[in-house]
Amino acid sequence: MKLQTVVGWAVAGTAATAATMAPNADVYLPPKVTVVGQREQQLLCDHPIYCNGPLLNKIMLSGVFDKDKSFVDMPTRKPLKDVLAAFSSLPSNATKSQVASFVDENFYPAGYDVVEAELDDWTETPPFLNGVTDPVLRGYGMSVHNQWKKLARKHDPSRLCDGCVSSLLATNHTFIASGGAKSREFTYWDTYYINLGLLQSGLYKTARGVLGNLLGTIKLYGFVPTGGRVYFTDRSGLPLLALMIKDYYEATLDLSLVKEALPLLVKEHEFWDTYRSVNITYTPNSSLLNNRKRQNGPAVVTSKITTPGPDLFLTAGSTDAAVARPEQYLADTATSKIEPAAPDLFDTALKPGDFYAVTEAGTMPSVQYANSTTAEVGPSLFTTALRRRSLDIPTTNPFSSFTRDQLLVLGSVGVNDTIAVNINSILYQSEIAIAGFYELLHNNTHTKESLYFRDRARNRQKVMVDLTYNPQTGLFADYHIHSGRQSNVWTINSHWSYWAFSDQLAPESAQQGLDSLRQLHAKFPGGLPNTYYNTSLLWDWPNVQTPMQHMAIRSASSIERLPQYRKRNGNGSVSASIAQSTLGSAFCNWYTTGGSISDVLNPYDNAPSNSSGVSFGSYAIGADGNIDTTTDASDPGNYAWTNGVVLWIFEQYKTQIQIPKCPNIKLNIVHHPTPTPSPTQPPPTSLPPTPTKCTPKYKCKHCKCRLRRRRPLKRSNSAY
Repeated sequence: MKLQTVVGWAVAGTAATAATMAPNADVYLPPKVTVVGQREQQLLCDHPIYCNGPLLNKIMLSGVFDKDKSFVDMPTRKPLKDVLAAFSSLPSNATKSQVASFVDENFYPAGYDVVEAELDDWTETPPFLNGVTDPVLRGYGMSVHNQWKKLARKHDPSRLCDGCVSSLLATNHTFIASGGAKSREFTYWDTYYINLGLLQSGLYKTARGVLGNLLGTIKLYGFVPTGGRVYFTDRSGLPLLALMIKDYYEATLDLSLVKEALPLLVKEHEFWDTYRSVNITYTPNSSLLNNRKRQNGPAVVTSKITTPGPDLFLTAGSTDAAVARPEQYLADTATSKIEPAAPDLFDTALKPGDFYAVTEAGTMPSVQYANSTTAEVGPSLFTTALRRRSLDIPTTNPFSSFTRDQLLVLGSVGVNDTIAVNINSILYQSEIAIAGFYELLHNNTHTKESLYFRDRARNRQKVMVDLTYNPQTGLFADYHIHSGRQSNVWTINSHWSYWAFSDQLAPESAQQGLDSLRQLHAKFPGGLPNTYYNTSLLWDWPNVQTPMQHMAIRSASSIERLPQYRKRNGNGSVSASIAQSTLGSAFCNWYTTGGSISDVLNPYDNAPSNSSGVSFGSYAIGADGNIDTTTDASDPGNYAWTNGVVLWIFEQYKTQIQIPKCPNIKLNIVHHPTPTPSPTQPPPTSLPPTPTKCTPKYKCKHCKCRLRRRRPLKRSNSAY
């Protein structure tokens, strides 16, 4: 069979009925795995106000708050014991008005103990602008840099009484909020990109403090929670801290932080091993790694691999678990009661704890929503060809007949069953980084610990190639343990593996990964979507997230840096092209929402008068693949990660980036007139003046000089 790169596709937004395409007989079947034993259960957060219990249930279901997160971010006005005593005095049938009065008397407004912070290391000359000469680019970069001051926050416990409690995790250093309206704490995943941007801005002290806050949570909980709230302490995000420490060290050469962080990074790795990984065995196919067949025939592989989502229980050994997440209590409670309209679509019923699992998987969007294990609802990943120059697109959207609630239910099952490409790629990178830290602290020599982590990384990569890599396509896809198949819902996250270990793949496999990114970028110049389906949910088409663009840039760059690709510039740099479009999309939304640069770029004609330009955490692309700009600056979402990526692009691609071109938008660039020469002065000339006296450089004849021809220098044998 002829091999070709393929991806799944569906036109988003078409009004068609859900249909299942016939399975392709040529679909690649990876090995079937057996899970050995069970991973350990993790205890659910048990705070009597902010995590679970009758008080939270009563207030959330009373209808007092329109947004679930409002209440759980409110610190108490009185000591905890007094608040619980006051609640016990409420009648069991308390009215909405009575509940509202109880809240007002016992709680401060949301975020009361979070205050704005000054940045001690602030600079008006950020290093990422060195070498950037264009005034529009410099002005825009400075505008993004200035937003750090608006996002800096710190915990101020002095505003609360002795014995009062808050859901905010105590932090010793300034943190950078994610930027959204409900963002009153740090967020693990966002902090990776924030740290990246702070380093480009030269805010090294702030970056060290931000990392110190994350390390502090490992000391308390053994891992970094999803966010800086107590109700997140039973979930985590993508384990990117080791990569953050690596970025910080490379920017500052501060070895002291590496020494402080290393034992805590090992502790975090142990958490993922204990509570998020399973032991598996399987017999590998005659698969290829670097085009070499396994020696001595297939052998049983026993290894540990990571699946996202916690197994949460109220007490050890219990079978009871909370259904609703505190920050999404109403939505989860309502969704958990939905009776599927088409039960045959589901092979797993919604069970307690699923929402906790899916919200953690929400930071790993490759597994957040529908997949082939939970429902046969779409064209198979490996039946629609992505050809070198064009896409063949079916005319039906298999999700179009689903309601939003059905999609939420569908997305919340099967999470713990998934071996996700992106999370295991990140853990591979973390294991390599931790090994490197051990060697760095031992004069760049191997140690027992460094060899252990390199061996773990090597085994993880081997399992990923065996289970998530498709040798027919050269692409990766999430693997579902129960079915023994790879996901048929394609996601951009599957490209994370090329960033992690493209140097370990066969040249043609790495080339296929690069080709797919090139083709996707040609189809979607405004940004690469996470999936190809319009489910109306945040992580699907037409929505684009900046972190995914960063990952695509890094993946393409990793392949382009390989020796066999360094001289392949016929089609231009894929990584630089995606970097330019990512910068352009952020710039265009900033401009249409009121961004301007004094004496350089006047505001957009239709921009809102009450905004000076904002970044967006996510944005939409149109049917033509270009950014769908907006003038609505009211809800930019968690935009701090966009700022971090933009500043990183400035630093990495400063010699290649250009003033963005915004689709259907005119940039009101200020054009200063070229000064005319004074009539009393001779006009400027580019010709050198005629010498009045001959120098050794010239030979004169008849009052005219010409360059003397010089003999070529003899080659020297010296190394210099």
